[in-house]
Amino acid sequence: MIKKVTSLLCAVVLSTSFAVGNVVSAAVIPSDAPAYSYTSECSSTLSISGTTATCDSSVTGYYNETTKIVIKQTLQKKNSSSDWDDVCSWNNTIYNYRGSVTNTKNSLSNGTYRLKTVATVYAGTANETITKYSKEKTI
Repeated sequence: MIKKVTSLLCAVVLSTSFAVGNVVSAAVIPSDAPAYSYTSECSSTLSISGTTATCDSSVTGYYNETTKIVIKQTLQKKNSSSDWDDVCSWNNTIYNYRGSVTNTKNSLSNGTYRLKTVATVYAGTANETITKYSKEKTI
């Protein structure tokens, strides 16, 4: 909905500027802003206390458009080759236009970790998949 309103606003501003003969900057939407169809926000946050990781993922779609959100969280650990190995994962389904999921993993060994959040957001049978990574945390 916000995307549609923004597009309409851009069209009105641009058409008005051409009619008047003025030059208007088209930088209404940042060029690096993701263009999601069914998702307003998605976050992936990892916090570690001692040897316990708390994994938080939050997804917000659009009211009356988003029908279901499937969130897969994967806790990953950096290996000696600087690649990421999966430690554990959780799957959650939310039948709402927004939702948050929190999971914990105990007894972590020393190393660098991150949380990978993969959210599949549905509007009826149409969907989109978004992947977000948390900041890295080292213990």
